Amino acid sequence: MLFRATCAGFALAAAGTAAACGGAVGFASDNVLRGASLSDERPAWLVDAHCEPARDWVAGVAASRVHLVGRSANVQWSAYVDRRWQFGQDWSAKAGATHYDAARRAGIDGLRYDEVNAAIGYRGRWRASIAFAPNATDVYYRGKLPPAPGLPMRRYRAYWLESTMHQPLGDGRFAIDAGAGIAFPGGDHNSRYRYGSIGLRWQLGDAAIYATHVWTGAIRWRVEWLGQTYEMALPPRSAWVGTILWAF
Repeated sequence: MLFRATCAGFALAAAGTAAACGGAVGFASDNVLRGASLSDERPAWLVDAHCEPARDWVAGVAASRVHLVGRSANVQWSAYVDRRWQFGQDWSAKAGATHYDAARRAGIDGLRYDEVNAAIGYRGRWRASIAFAPNATDVYYRGKLPPAPGLPMRRYRAYWLESTMHQPLGDGRFAIDAGAGIAFPGGDHNSRYRYGSIGLRWQLGDAAIYATHVWTGAIRWRVEWLGQTYEMALPPRSAWVGTILWAF
């Protein structure tokens, strides 16, 4: 929910409807996606480029540095397309699809999966979204979890529910951003976890600086394999994340 979504969303907001193409580059102290660190709590970069091929349509590509625990650093890229709607002056909505991919390293391709998502928003201040992946893996969590001997990488149906708030302060250069979500990375209630964030944004023209406190609840993972049940867990996590973004 933090680094990747903030970068792409900030770029689109800065580009507006007058620009056919745009993008953003960013650097953060951690690459956090839906409460999970994709960079082993280390600094990471991200780039995004998008165009509007037709009215109310946005298509783009993005890439970010990932460094999963116990594995070498890698680059994960994504290609996405969104269809957007505006309902009067207050309400807006979108539906989209994203394909995530990365170079295979040591035979691990868990960073490769697909997602469909939808969102509805009110005046740019509130947003609720849902995302579904039919072929997600446990690669984001397996690095820190004690692996069962010979337990293979498996694919699952996963989904996420999120709600975010954006409140400008004063003349709008400062704003408070907050969000909360629940994830079902294994497609069932046995592996769900909750996450959230709250922070301050400082707008400097086409650039923005974020200071965000992120928390993630305990992640429990249960896998059935060859008639045996493997249960693993990650403790709750709380940390500050700093992000710098520039849109063009």
